[in-house]
Amino acid sequence: MKPEELDALIAGNVRAARARLWLRQEDLADEIGWSRPTVSSLEAGTRRITVADAVALCSALRLTLPELLRGAPAEVFEALGVTPA
Repeated sequence: MKPEELDALIAGNVRAARARLWLRQEDLADEIGWSRPTVSSLEAGTRRITVADAVALCSALRLTLPELLRGAPAEVFEALGVTPA
């Protein structure tokens, strides 16, 4: 999976999780300590996240890492040593 494809997959999963929690981009940004434009660029798939970002997103969105990566191919999960959700 290309990095850009993984960025897009994570973006979609973040958008969906935020919507399930009825959070605005601004609410998520406040929870994580980011700006709203940063959340917007993440959800557009144009911002790559770090491991620390993934931890913050999972905490704020009440997700596990496998849930954040839902839809990724098996090799992504294998590389991280985690079991898919």
